[in-house]
Order: sequence, then structure tokens, then C-alpha cells
Amino acid sequence: MAQATYNLAMRSIAISGAMALLCVAFWPDARAFADGTALPGIRALGTGGAMRAAATGDTGPMLNPSGISLMRSYSADSSYEYGSRDSTHDARISLVDSTSGLNLGGALFYAYHRGSPAGSSQSSQLGGVSLSFPFGNLLFLGGTAKYMDFSTESNGCTFTKSGFTFDAGITVRPMQYFALALVGYNLTNPGISFAPQALGGGVSLSAFPGLLLLLDSVLERGSKDPTAPQSTPPSKAYYVMGGGEYLGETMAARLGGGRDGVHKNGYLSGGLSFVSTVGALDISLRQDVSGERKSTFVGVAARLFVPAK
Repeated sequence: MAQATYNLAMRSIAISGAMALLCVAFWPDARAFADGTALPGIRALGTGGAMRAAATGDTGPMLNPSGISLMRSYSADSSYEYGSRDSTHDARISLVDSTSGLNLGGALFYAYHRGSPAGSSQSSQLGGVSLSFPFGNLLFLGGTAKYMDFSTESNGCTFTKSGFTFDAGITVRPMQYFALALVGYNLTNPGISFAPQALGGGVSLSAFPGLLLLLDSVLERGSKDPTAPQSTPPSKAYYVMGGGEYLGETMAARLGGGRDGVHKNGYLSGGLSFVSTVGALDISLRQDVSGERKSTFVGVAARLFVPAK
């Protein structure tokens, strides 16, 4: 009896081990780009994803928290984005306020993601808080603390992970029409593709009144292939993106483009905003124009705001 029980236990352990190895061997390379490379926010989507040196409003907690204090404003934002490559759906709500006397800025946000990359199913929730600290009109520092709950299923295997991570950014504006930015994403390195560790930078130039020119780049440290030898370094991906925004009294127009560092696709993007004294409606589109597996991203956002006095 004891021998039969022992054999049954050993058989169960062997089956469990084999299933674990199969899960590792066939785990899909699923990326959700939570660092703002393919999900930069609706306004930034129209400029190719480039807005790290001018990250005002909800673009701040998404791309560079130090940018919240670049402009005195209060906004309540809600947005939705769809991506055709992995049938992704992303919804987000946020409150951003930088109207305090010292121009200190803060934000609260919540985001939900769902997709089907590589035949798997993927979902996540992300919530957090951002703070920005201005030092005169020259230097702006910011940080974002966020809690992530991530789950994906593939080939009968389920992987879940949750926990805290954070971003940190800096913006330097030596002249009113010129700014430089540097930001680090997911600095605790959660080790999953939904929250890759990355370093981004950007430049913004207000060449003429109402016209903003942008150029950004991101170096992403991808999650390591679990089937690779221990000595194999994690993969890396390099993105470059740029664009422009023209802001009129009642309408804004954006154009941009870039190169996807993971899929090696080139893309073009554009967007429009319809602006009033109490809010704005943003619409943006990104379309791959080169590469083997082209994708389309389309997003819409509604903003309510009260201009600072």
C-alpha cells in the first residue's frame, strides 16, 4: 500500500514537471508595451509616440512624470485604444493636477489591458500615482509608483504576476521653447513583457507659436527567454520616433512616425483634437508601412480641463 502511494506521488511529480517544461518551452513571446512604445497615450500616438520632453496632462504618468509640472492645468482623462496585431484593447482613466501655488503636480490613474498575442489570452490591470516637482522653470523631476496585476494563458498553462514597480523622469528646459527629457521605466525590473525595463529620452522644440516638434528614442530590455541558457543576456529593442503637433484655438493636428524596435516595422501616425474651453476630444491612428506583420493602432480620448488662472 505504501509502495503504491509512493509510486502514485512520484508519477504526479513527474507529470507536473513535464507540464512545467512544456509551458516554458512553448511560452509565447507576448509583449504589451506598457512602457509607452506602442501605448503612449492618444495624443502621443498621433506624433509617433514622441512626447517625453513635453509630457503634459495624462501623457506625464504614461511617458514622463516630470512633465506634469510643465503646464499649470487640471484634467480628467478617459481613453481607449485598439491594436490589430494582437487584438489588444486598452482602456484608461486618470486625474492630473498641476495647479498648486508651487506648480507641484500629481496624478492618479487606472488602466485595463486585454489581448490575444500568439494564440494566447492576456489581461492586466495597472493603477498608480505620479508626482512631479519643479525647480523654477529650468528643472523638473517626477516619479510614478504603480501596482500591476498581470495574467496570461497559453497551451493550457497560466502565468500570473503582481507587484509594485516605478518610473522616474527628469525634464530640463533651458529655454522656454526647448526641452530635454530622460526617463526610466519599470526600474524594479519585474521580468515580464508587460512591464519591460526601459530607458527613454526626448527633445522638444517650439519652433513657431503653436508648433511643437518632437524626437524620442527608447531602449527596452526585454524579458529573457526561459528556454535559453542562464548565461544568455536578455533581448534588447531600440525604438526611434518623431513628429509634430500644431495647436490652434479650436483644433490641434499631429503627424509622426517611427520604427518599432521589436517587430522591426516602420510606421506613420496622425491625429486630431477638437478643443473647447472645458475639454477636448482626441483621435489618433498609427499604421505600419513596412515589415512582415503590419499592424494598426487607433485610439480616442476625452479630456475635461479647467485652465489655470
